[in-house]
Amino acid sequence: GENIVGVCIAGLGAGAGGSFKGIAIAGLGAGAGEDFKGLAIAGLGAGCGENFDGIAVAGLGVGAGERFTGLAICGLGAGAPEVRGLVIGGIGAGGLDLKGVFLGGAMIRVEKGGRLSGLAASSFNHIRGALNGLSIGIVNYAWTIEKGIQLGVVNIVRDNPKGLKVLPVFNAGF
Repeated sequence: GENIVGVCIAGLGAGAGGSFKGIAIAGLGAGAGEDFKGLAIAGLGAGCGENFDGIAVAGLGVGAGERFTGLAICGLGAGAPEVRGLVIGGIGAGGLDLKGVFLGGAMIRVEKGGRLSGLAASSFNHIRGALNGLSIGIVNYAWTIEKGIQLGVVNIVRDNPKGLKVLPVFNAGF
């Protein structure tokens, strides 16, 4: 119900109602109601209600209510409003403000008005804001490219001039 500092190992769920600092290993879920700092390994999901700083490995999903900083590896998806670090999602990853390297089997998504700074590599990179970096996919979409480039089969930059909005192979901010 409160804070935990140390190691938790559980068959089903390991976590704290407040903050967690340490290592949590659980068959189903690992997390904290507030901040999580450390290592979380869970069969299904790992996350926290506020800020996650560390490494999270989960069979399905990884998430944080405010900010995720570190390494996330999961079978389906990972996300938070603000993400900093390396995220590898079987299906994808997303948030509002992404900074780092994001790898997904299906999609990397940035919410409307957001920003991706770094690398996005997936089948479909859906950046409903600004791209600052490199987007590699079959289809790449960005509202705007401040500094960066898209590489893929279809590359769309919504605010580019007419005739440069949709291009094969690559696109950039013109």
